Amino acid sequence: MQALKFGLLAETAAQLDDLVQLVNQTGHEVALALKASSGCLENVAEVEAWVARLDLQHEKSITLMEELEAFDVPVIYDDIESYSALGQAERVSRFASKIQLCTGTGAQSGEVAKADEVWVLAGSTGGPEAVGLFLKALPENITGVAFIYVQHINAEISATLQRALLLSTSWAVLSCDRAQPLLEKCIYIVSPSHQVDIHNTGVIAPVAEAWVGLYQPSADQVIAKVARNFGKRSGVIVFSGMGDDGAQSCSYMRGSGGVVWAQSPDTCAVDSMPVSAIKTGAVTYQGPPETLARQFVHGRHLSQVPSAKIN
Repeated sequence: MQALKFGLLAETAAQLDDLVQLVNQTGHEVALALKASSGCLENVAEVEAWVARLDLQHEKSITLMEELEAFDVPVIYDDIESYSALGQAERVSRFASKIQLCTGTGAQSGEVAKADEVWVLAGSTGGPEAVGLFLKALPENITGVAFIYVQHINAEISATLQRALLLSTSWAVLSCDRAQPLLEKCIYIVSPSHQVDIHNTGVIAPVAEAWVGLYQPSADQVIAKVARNFGKRSGVIVFSGMGDDGAQSCSYMRGSGGVVWAQSPDTCAVDSMPVSAIKTGAVTYQGPPETLARQFVHGRHLSQVPSAKIN
């Protein structure tokens, strides 16, 4: 794997020193290391990727992340809390994997595994909060799975959604603005601006066509494409949301051998989407986000008896 030239951005000098050590130990180069401050990204040298360790609760950090994304190179958000209980060797290994997932390096040579299972996470109003709780409750040792996240959202705040997910997971969070393989431990955010195709070769690719129908993006369309191409190796979880998007394709997902779950209505900010899914009779498991995460770990292939319909 060819070494990449990284730019580093962190809150403190100690954090920068730690990131320099991590990047060097993974065989990559550090082109520049910057302490986070207003204007620090003006007139910087070109790099092939960024690693940022920032407190995304602060407005200054959000502004810096937006500036990094404008450089049009991969940006890796490094969360020190996810490494706190690990030894140095394991930290380096996981950091190297995250570099590969976010930058695509190693994907062509097989160093990063393609996903064995592809699950759709669908939501609207209240969805980001529920999906965040679900992701936080998932342990890091899950492998072989990719998530495609379909959230009704305006194009202007797609980047905000991506940053919010980064606070909830150590997985790579990727936009669907280019053709790319569906890799394990990656979350692909579907854009409201254009459709996506999902191929049986395990590739997701943008389509230069607007979404058809009321919902942008359309959970129904994405669920159907995933079910068609992955069958028994696919699933969907319908989270909090307004409307009935996703319900139409739930039966198709079940008929293709996939799994259909829903957030329990009494835990939703708005329960229309999960209620509509449950009414189809295709839902085999429902619960609050944290319970869905536990079931995802221990029993996602065991829950095949449809739950009772809501009349």
